[in-house]
Amino acid sequence: MSRFFAASDSESSDDEFDKSSDAFTDQSDSEMSDEPEVEDDQPSGISKWLKKTEDESDSDSEGPKQIKSAKEKRFDELRDITQTLLNALEFDDFVTVNNEYDKLQKSLVKADAIIKREGIPRFYIRTINTIDDVLKNYEKDPSMNASSTKALNAMKQKLKKELKLREVELERFRENPVDEAASEFEAQELAQEREEERAAMESAKKTKKVEFEEDGFTAVSKGKAIPTTADVNLFEVLNQVLDARGKKNTDKLAQIETLVRLKKSAKTQYQRVIVLNLLIPTRFDYVPPVTGCMSTDMWQSALEEIKALYDLLDKNPNIKIGPFDDNEETEQAKDKLATKGEAVKVRGNIASFVDRLDDEFLKSLQNIDPHTTEYIDRLRDETPLYCLLVRALKYAESTNESQDILDLMLMRRVEHLYYKPDSIIEAFEAAVQTEYSFGTENLKIDQLVAHYCTLLYKTNIDRIRVRALLCHVYHVALHDDYHKARDMILMSRLQETITQSDIPTQTLYNRSLVQIGLCAFRKGLYKEAHTVLQEICSVGKTKELLAQGVSSQKFVEKTPEQEKLDKSRQLPFHMHVNLELLECVYLVSAMLLEIPNMALNSHDSRRKMISKSFRRMLEYNERQVFIGPPENNRDHIMAAAKSMASGNWQAARDFVLAVKVWDLLPNSESIKKSLTDAIQVESLKTYIFTYAPFYESLDIATLSSMFRLDEQKTTSVVSKLIVNEQLQAHIDPKSKSIHLSRSAPGICSTRLEYLSSHFAEKISILVDANEKVLESKTGTDEKFKKPNRKQEVRFRG
Repeated sequence: MSRFFAASDSESSDDEFDKSSDAFTDQSDSEMSDEPEVEDDQPSGISKWLKKTEDESDSDSEGPKQIKSAKEKRFDELRDITQTLLNALEFDDFVTVNNEYDKLQKSLVKADAIIKREGIPRFYIRTINTIDDVLKNYEKDPSMNASSTKALNAMKQKLKKELKLREVELERFRENPVDEAASEFEAQELAQEREEERAAMESAKKTKKVEFEEDGFTAVSKGKAIPTTADVNLFEVLNQVLDARGKKNTDKLAQIETLVRLKKSAKTQYQRVIVLNLLIPTRFDYVPPVTGCMSTDMWQSALEEIKALYDLLDKNPNIKIGPFDDNEETEQAKDKLATKGEAVKVRGNIASFVDRLDDEFLKSLQNIDPHTTEYIDRLRDETPLYCLLVRALKYAESTNESQDILDLMLMRRVEHLYYKPDSIIEAFEAAVQTEYSFGTENLKIDQLVAHYCTLLYKTNIDRIRVRALLCHVYHVALHDDYHKARDMILMSRLQETITQSDIPTQTLYNRSLVQIGLCAFRKGLYKEAHTVLQEICSVGKTKELLAQGVSSQKFVEKTPEQEKLDKSRQLPFHMHVNLELLECVYLVSAMLLEIPNMALNSHDSRRKMISKSFRRMLEYNERQVFIGPPENNRDHIMAAAKSMASGNWQAARDFVLAVKVWDLLPNSESIKKSLTDAIQVESLKTYIFTYAPFYESLDIATLSSMFRLDEQKTTSVVSKLIVNEQLQAHIDPKSKSIHLSRSAPGICSTRLEYLSSHFAEKISILVDANEKVLESKTGTDEKFKKPNRKQEVRFRG
């Protein structure tokens, strides 16, 4: 009986051991092992379990459990975090992305010793590069909640710092994603990923394109294919491309390639025209969202194709492109008619192609660093673009286009010329003459812009008329005709309505004002220069007003849409007005006016200011505890102002002429000579105003020798001061001296006299007010008299 129970106990224990072993062992391992179990002669029961334990120990001895190093543990931890981060980034969960990024940085700090020894892991560089690409191209959702927006902004700031820190590694990764310095495991992992990507791309190509290419078809969108062999009908292919254009899943690059092959396979002139008429706007559709402008190669291809289209239209005058109405004729019928030489109309707008090409050229210059050779190389494309503009204008005139189209294209031509000197305009016109043999209507180069602007004054489009006037004013001021430019801008009365114009027109208005001010300065009219430039230079937003940049503002974060809009308004670098030159011109003009004014109104200087911005700069400079030698342009002019106020005109001249920016002006030597003369005259005025209260007479010869002026010039300056009632004196021609009068009414020689007169004026005002109050109470004033009896009765009734 005991043996029976013993046997049953052993069998049940065997079953329990088998179940427990199945529960704790991997199921896949048991399924993969197809070998039958080897039966041994050992007894059942606990011996079977011992046998299995021995097998496990044998298997452990054959493949011991893998022990990870500290490096692998840390890198595995970093991989897990990066994977979670990238998954959250895929679903735009920026709160999770921000939190996981913080964890990633903390884990990176823990692995600092390993990273210093082994180097930064490649998958980490790949991760931050991926995050950077996603955030650059991310368009903010208006419905995003506040926490996600806050997390997104915080993530941008953190990533910006990290990108700057890992700049070298990122550059190396982007140049060669397979990092030679990476570990063997990382290289294998990357190779495996690339193999999978390659296999996926090959399979996609097979499913989309291979079966079509065998029959002469090319896929341009999901589920659609377009034939490109010579056996198919070209017009049907064009209709299919036109139907697919603009749809969501259309491959734009494939469309361009298809149309290029169709252009080569076109047999007649009409076919080439209609293919180019569709190919050119398709190229404009292919704009990368990252840069927002066409690539240089694509732009140049579009330029050559527009030229080829104009060549075809010139050779085949029976084919015309325009906004014509649809008719019942098919494309095949039009092709036959065009081949016979009969008139054929094609729907389109070739002038819009030239406009779009000009806009894309402007955008490309805005997106290129102006301090690189790439910008100079890109700027060379302006000459063929200008030649194409002239050709488009001539073709529009020959085909009797509408006047509005002619005015638009002529305005484009003027906008390429108005800010350039005559030498560059002459080179542009010479290029047009060489390429197309178009003349300049027997006009001189300096009269070209004025002639075109005069034609544009007759247009019906208000914006073109205003911009033409401003371009004309700018060009006139560039040629140093200050009075004509001033009269044109004043007679137009644009200052009253310019705020209602669009922003590019307002920018052009500001540029014209600045050029008028620079013209006045070059002509030696410093008061006029200060008056014109004060509105632009005194507000502290010169960059924004001239569309030459945006000043950095603290605690102000702009959205990507605002940054993109601000960038689209900026002018290309070669159109900029030198801001350092502009600041120097404004400050020097203000110095020549304000320093004598301060000396004249020394007792009441705060109430009678000419330039508040210059006065603030001067007061700030004087409040400095330590003032060293001048370092920048502003320091030079402040030092010159203080020297001029003390009567040292030579030091003031040296400080002003030490500014190197004057060399940027044409005829710089004559401008420096004019500046020196102005400093001498204004220093003489300052000296007379400062020391007149302390002298009874001044010798003209002595003043002339002090400021190195002729006696006639000195006499002229003093006479003007006397006539303008700025100096109470008279000139004795016999003794050649200036006799000063300190007893003249209204002239205060000391601070006490000024305060006394000021106090007397206040008392007189108070007495007048008191008398009015008294008259109102006594009724002596006509205004406050009581009404008569009849009036009282009438009022009561």
